[in-house]
Amino acid sequence: MYNLAASTEPQGSSILKGKFARKVGITFAVGTALLIAILGWAGLAAESAPSVPSVPLVRALAQPPPADAAASTPSARISEALPRETFVVAARVAGRSHIWAQVLGEPNALQLTTGDWDDRNPVVSPGMDKIAFSSRQAGKWDLYVLKLDTGEVRQLTDTPGYEGKPTWSPDGLWVAYEAYYDDNFDIWILPLGGSQSPIQLTNDSGSDTAPVWDPGGRRIAFVSDRSGSPDIYLADLDKPTDRFSNLTLTPHIDELDPAFNSDGTQIAFSVQIDGIYGIQRVQTDADAAHSAPQWVGQGSDPVWSGNGKSISGILRTPYAAHIVTYPLEQSLPRGSGTMSGRITELDWSPQVLLQLAAYSTENSEPLFDPVQDEPRSVGDRLGLVPLAEVTPFGFRLSDAADEAFDALRLRVLDESGWDFLSNLQRAFVGINEPLPPGYAYNDWLYTGRAFSISQAAVQSGWVEVIPEEFGLETYWRVYVRTSVQDGSLGEPLRSAPWNFTTRYIGDPAAYDAGGGPESSVPDGYYVDFTALAADYGFQRLPALRNWRSFYPGARFDEFALRDGLDWVSAMQELYPASAIATPTPYQTPTTTPTNTPRPTPTPWWWRWRTPTPTLELTATP
Repeated sequence: MYNLAASTEPQGSSILKGKFARKVGITFAVGTALLIAILGWAGLAAESAPSVPSVPLVRALAQPPPADAAASTPSARISEALPRETFVVAARVAGRSHIWAQVLGEPNALQLTTGDWDDRNPVVSPGMDKIAFSSRQAGKWDLYVLKLDTGEVRQLTDTPGYEGKPTWSPDGLWVAYEAYYDDNFDIWILPLGGSQSPIQLTNDSGSDTAPVWDPGGRRIAFVSDRSGSPDIYLADLDKPTDRFSNLTLTPHIDELDPAFNSDGTQIAFSVQIDGIYGIQRVQTDADAAHSAPQWVGQGSDPVWSGNGKSISGILRTPYAAHIVTYPLEQSLPRGSGTMSGRITELDWSPQVLLQLAAYSTENSEPLFDPVQDEPRSVGDRLGLVPLAEVTPFGFRLSDAADEAFDALRLRVLDESGWDFLSNLQRAFVGINEPLPPGYAYNDWLYTGRAFSISQAAVQSGWVEVIPEEFGLETYWRVYVRTSVQDGSLGEPLRSAPWNFTTRYIGDPAAYDAGGGPESSVPDGYYVDFTALAADYGFQRLPALRNWRSFYPGARFDEFALRDGLDWVSAMQELYPASAIATPTPYQTPTTTPTNTPRPTPTPWWWRWRTPTPTLELTATP
């Protein structure tokens, strides 16, 4: 398994009592092997990119860096390079996002960066001897370069703002990137020689993000919503004025993640149409305005093969991610891969950077230690454990979930700067305590393995939610606003959150849609609570089919620790089978009295009542 050591204990927390006095660890091995098994690459390897200069000796980073990580060089082990294509990805494993390399056709991936922070946005240099990426290793999001021949990590930017999504110039002397200064995203260009200050390329009130450099060196493509919705723009560096042109210009479709092919004549990009994330490509020459985009396949974050004959992307599900590859010629085989972690970004190098056989697997520290308390129910069934210092008082979770919740609570406190999970809407609900109308009879709150976040935090503006469509199902990504807004915690939002209250403004379209997106993206910094919850095993749940007309049906607030169990199996951890034999959540009344020949004891589970009823808040103005 490819795991990372990750410390999740915040400093000076007042909630380190009771359960929190135990060491934070993990109840299951989150960091399983990052595996990308590409199928049918024999034909693709035969038509690989043109020959390139040999890559210098590469060091496989295998040990965590010292505590002074911002100025340190990670320890490394030398291995030789081979002329084979490689995916370089950012993947979230064991609670942290780091950079990995996967050679096409090899069973295992190699972890390139480690540490108790997040590394993202990897992009391989034109000479294939460096990787530029963004990282929080110095406390804020800055740009770094990893030299593959020495293992040295060099910091490129050091500002109070946010920098990310680097892209190399073809000569390797410049890096363009997105930066969030003064509550707005713009594109900047940084000379790597150190003789010049960064140059601001865009200065628009709209959000300009995700730059990518043309292989010819004289254009930069990027995403901008200056026309109202995200489109792909081209910046002509030879034009001092009127240098920006809208390449896609589709008011009702969002285009993201541009990527040039090897000669700069085409751009691939991501779109979302009717709940399907797809990859398209379009010409960039003089005839581009007269050519419609071509559909490539499902996925997002496209990258081109070195010879331009295939496009790969990330195909996401609600809980996982896969790499998919689409040949652009019928003679080429189609391949796909999978992984156990969660891929967030992807780059494709025409030559392998690392010899994976030189890397030995290392296991990480667990995110929390599971401790099973004394069973509080009959037989060997699990008990219910009170949640310390959580309001309303009296909330409980199953003994299978309380340690995971405690560890997640501490991690969110550390990442956001405030104790977001100290107040909940619900936790365990007794089997004879029916949920409000509209909830499913088999809701995970009955299992003691789920909780729902406070509606007060949502309605006070400390929480934003963004819908994510997967086919016919709607899921939500929850973001928590950080306590300080200086860039030391969280990151800026890129998409407008959903506003449920617009359903009641008299607009029939918004009424039928269950609301609509905000008119603009909120300023400031947020933490991806959905990603943090997944680190500790708590999965988001799909919205109910009635969510557009019934606010609680959105279920963006509920997270469940399933551990691979179905609902019945999870219920049987707490209840006997007789208690859940019927989907009716309470005892069906009998109209005809029945004589009982002997006294019958009432089962413990029948007497249970939820300790403290929680008042329901409504999104209706």
